[in-house]
Amino acid sequence: MSALHRTLVLAFIAGCSAVGCLASTEVGEEPSAELSDDQSSPLAGAVCDTAPEGSDVELSCPAGEVITAIQFASYGRPRGVCGGYAATSCNAPTSKAVVERACLGKASCAVRASNATFSGDPCRRTAKRLYVQAACGPATPGSGASGSTSGAGGAGGAGGAGGAGGSTSSTGSSGGSTSGTGGAGGSTGGEVCGNGVCGAGEDCSSCSSDCGACQMCSGAGPSTTPLDTEEQAFLTIINQYRAQNGLGALSACTSMNRAAQGHSEDMRDQNYFSHTSLDGRTPWTRMCNACYELGCGGTAMAENIAAGNSTAQATFTQWKNSDGHNKNMLGSAYKVIGIGRATGGGTYGSYWTTVFGGSSEASCK
Repeated sequence: MSALHRTLVLAFIAGCSAVGCLASTEVGEEPSAELSDDQSSPLAGAVCDTAPEGSDVELSCPAGEVITAIQFASYGRPRGVCGGYAATSCNAPTSKAVVERACLGKASCAVRASNATFSGDPCRRTAKRLYVQAACGPATPGSGASGSTSGAGGAGGAGGAGGAGGSTSSTGSSGGSTSGTGGAGGSTGGEVCGNGVCGAGEDCSSCSSDCGACQMCSGAGPSTTPLDTEEQAFLTIINQYRAQNGLGALSACTSMNRAAQGHSEDMRDQNYFSHTSLDGRTPWTRMCNACYELGCGGTAMAENIAAGNSTAQATFTQWKNSDGHNKNMLGSAYKVIGIGRATGGGTYGSYWTTVFGGSSEASCK
């Protein structure tokens, strides 16, 4: 499968292995309404379709190609023409994740425009529609997708969701990239048991006021998340790279390892590729939920994601060859890192997440 690249929102680039990154040191920028790639002009290899509520959007690539990126998806009241689609205030927040899950890596797909498909009604008593723009590329085995996002974590708020802001710019035929400050972190009803997010007996009371009390999970995973051989190799590689560029080494952070591992496993198990979880959580929210307390507030943070390669060296090379991801790895503001790798499932077989934080804290020990 051709490669996908994405930066903050994901910027998908055909011909590379899968990588995703979320990062920026910019502040003071208003968050954008949604995570979406550049839609200012038609992209090479783009396919589009629209459907009224109750009908299907149908996408089909030329022979020998598969869908490598969803450049735009909105269920609600989107407007515009192919290459210039735009979302409005009536927009299901799950639009892109749902379409990515249904279509990425396939030669063709169909998605029903319905409230059931997108888990809710974005604007009641209004006729809705679904607009989708996708990119096709060669079906090359062994390649995947990537993206990056960064910013400062927002303040915790009941029911709030993390966001991403900034301007979007196109990069040739690769789609768009976005950077900005993180949105507000919020409560998701407590830490999530399973996927190593909440360890047995883990004391998360220090951040419960921001993120919801940590449920004491029995047998959900150890209170520490040791790095496997490849994850440890990645830590060595990135610190050697930072040293070559005059930067200090990153320390592995236990709580951030939990956040990274949980997201990689979630992408694998639910077969999607995005900085935003299918339940709407952002990187900031996930780090906060994993009890990286500074993730609930305004510290510098970033996230890189990748898919398609199981080894540390190959994944590092993916990120190094992408400006957005490379910027995160060489961020001078970052002092700690969380690393998570999940293999054995999903479209790409291997999923990586690295999260970066501006300072260590008790949950990192």
